[in-house]
Amino acid sequence: MLIAMTKTRAILLGIVVVVTAVSIATMSAASSDGVSIRGPVTFQSQQSPSSGILLVETVFSLASILLAIDTFTNLGKGPAPRPRARTIGLILIASLALGMIEGVAPSRGVSVTPPVSFTFFFGGDTGYYSDSTLESIQSHQLIQPDFFLNLGDISYNGTSRGNSPTGNEADWCNFIKANLQNRLGNPNFPYVLVTGNHEDGNPNPNNVFRDGYIDAFIGSGCLPLSAFNSQSTGGNDYISFIGSGLCSESATCYGKEGYFDFPAPNPIARIITITVGDQVGNNTSTSVNYNYCPQSVCGDPEMDAHWTWLTSVISSAKNSGLWIIVAFHKPCLTPGISTGCEGNADYNGHNPNYQLETYLMSHGVDVLLTGHSHIHARSKQLNCLGPTEPPSDSKVGITYSQSCVANDGSSNVYNRGAGTVQIIEGVFSQRDEQLNFNRSDINYFAKAMSARGPLTITPNDCCWENGSPMNLTSGNGLGMMKVTATQISYNFLPSNYSHKVAGASAFADSFTIESPNPPNTPPSGGLSPLILASSIAATIVIAAVVSVMILRRRKTSRGINLATP
Repeated sequence: MLIAMTKTRAILLGIVVVVTAVSIATMSAASSDGVSIRGPVTFQSQQSPSSGILLVETVFSLASILLAIDTFTNLGKGPAPRPRARTIGLILIASLALGMIEGVAPSRGVSVTPPVSFTFFFGGDTGYYSDSTLESIQSHQLIQPDFFLNLGDISYNGTSRGNSPTGNEADWCNFIKANLQNRLGNPNFPYVLVTGNHEDGNPNPNNVFRDGYIDAFIGSGCLPLSAFNSQSTGGNDYISFIGSGLCSESATCYGKEGYFDFPAPNPIARIITITVGDQVGNNTSTSVNYNYCPQSVCGDPEMDAHWTWLTSVISSAKNSGLWIIVAFHKPCLTPGISTGCEGNADYNGHNPNYQLETYLMSHGVDVLLTGHSHIHARSKQLNCLGPTEPPSDSKVGITYSQSCVANDGSSNVYNRGAGTVQIIEGVFSQRDEQLNFNRSDINYFAKAMSARGPLTITPNDCCWENGSPMNLTSGNGLGMMKVTATQISYNFLPSNYSHKVAGASAFADSFTIESPNPPNTPPSGGLSPLILASSIAATIVIAAVVSVMILRRRKTSRGINLATP
């Protein structure tokens, strides 16, 4: 019996040591710095504790208490009483059974389904360039899963090419199917659309660029939402789009105004797609003015409704700890020579696009994705747009203010929560825009690039890097963004070089936004409270029992000494 109890003690001690070591290793991995995610991974939407971890703690607690009891039993020189040994044996069997269940059962604490990261590609102004599809084909060839975000001005296949304003949308959809979906072997690959001014459908005679209508591009015979808005059609990369309900010509608002959280089953980011500074609709009686401005500022109840919806969607994403990415076509802030802060007119003396971007930059939005200006540009990390509100479409009205800059971007590393990074990705297939080095607001940008071949500006440079004009080899391309629970990383992917400079390096751009602390990780600095309590309790029991046994032995020893003549 004594030998059996000695083995029992060894087993119990082994359980305690192993579980303690695993717990310490888990705690260390969870609290490590950097952007790697090791050990248990919990998505931000998961709130319940892992049953696997609780089971480990239960095994540890039982083993610790049993080890204390076993130590007490074996303090005497003789073997333990048989009934007590049987009781301890039964409890030990139950404890080991729990350990076996723990070893066999999959731990929910390390679940990474859906993946802890996803990658998407994006770009605006994606269609024909000077009656050619070559540039668009070259950029589309670089797109890979998980999805593509088209930032507007989709095809240029209407009046821009001498065709009718609508009726040619199916030609472009077939082009996408041939050059992207068929290549990837996925007819339901998510090709997510955002409305640009070329497909707003506005029948106003002054709207000279009418290259299709957004509702035709997303129709059932073209690139519909239904192709990828459920797991049965889109697989694990499906897009669960939620519209604003403020689109009079659309039941879903897809392509105009809404958002989706991704990955849909267990999201780590919210992508909000909106239309800015544009009247959308092919019927003037039901068209919608998509602008965002509170009633107290712009005095327009329609814009106030869009403002209220957008601010609530941003607020809920922020409260859920999600990355917030807002995508739209027309930026307010741009270093281009021919585009400005377009707000679709001024309202009550205010530019709604300036009001919108000022709000986004000061309320926790991580990234803005835009097109419209046919350049590439990446801003510094900003929390405002300066003190001067420009009139609508002003190209020089925004004033640079150093106080708006949280991080100048020269290190290509930003801290999450310090401000917003804006990307203009308008060179997917277009390359007619140039940079304006004389604009005050070019100083809000860390990097910018024109893809135009022959330049007509002074200095005769294509690019802007950290405060200086530079002449580098440049051309068309698109953006690639990888998102994890703790980091956003971006890379500009060149698809061709149209501006070639002998002896010069090629323009490149990349950056990361990093979380100071990983979300939803257990606090560092100690073991689980249950394990800690069990260890203390076992120590107290052992100390108390040892004290009692020492006192008993002393009394016994005294009695023997007194009885001896």
